Amino acid sequence: MSKIDKRLLRRGGVALGLAMAASLLLSAIAWLLAKNGLWTQPMLGIEIMAAVYVVFFAPLFYTFVQQKSVVDRIEREQEESLLRDVTTRLYKSKVFRELAGTQIRLCKRNGWPVGMILMDIDQLAGINKAYSFDAGNQVLSHFAAILKETIRESDLVARFDDDRFVVLLPNCDINSAKRVVQRFQNQILSTPLTVDKKEIKIRFSCGVVSFAGRVAKFNHLINRANVALEQAKKKGGNRIELF
Repeated sequence: MSKIDKRLLRRGGVALGLAMAASLLLSAIAWLLAKNGLWTQPMLGIEIMAAVYVVFFAPLFYTFVQQKSVVDRIEREQEESLLRDVTTRLYKSKVFRELAGTQIRLCKRNGWPVGMILMDIDQLAGINKAYSFDAGNQVLSHFAAILKETIRESDLVARFDDDRFVVLLPNCDINSAKRVVQRFQNQILSTPLTVDKKEIKIRFSCGVVSFAGRVAKFNHLINRANVALEQAKKKGGNRIELF
């Protein structure tokens, strides 16, 4: 149990204790009044007790529930921040590696090919310098959003590092993987990002590789995709290279 949960539990206990104390106090007062013949309306006592519960206990209980809701939201956000990159909302590299390993094993069992795409945004440092680092973050976010819309639900995508992105495509051969990149390329070029009333056309270099499922390994895929990506950048960037 977290420290926040323990604190809320203590507050809930205090609220319940106060309500019980108020109930016992009212009961004692009612008993004394009845004993001395001063209390002739028992239903009125019940109504007063109910009013005390409503006035004192209900707000305390509401506050407890409200605070618990806030804590749950904070914990969800903290858990999400461990899995996803803050800027792009894509999986982090470490999480991607673990999930990709599971997908690759699935492809091995089924004999499916496994495709991988490694992308690098061209001249992101130049965009940061010409506009601002905030504009660079908008480029990253825009790139990631369109990438997520382009790929299949079964595909995995992550921000691999800085300006690099990686996609794992289960049951996808080299030609199908290339078509995915081309579709994304057309989409990203047709939807430029506007920053301070200026259009920024995002271009990227890309390495594409595919392995037969029975022999695919994560390190082989990422290393060869990186070789193809480096070839694309050496040839001037803004191009797709197949391994």
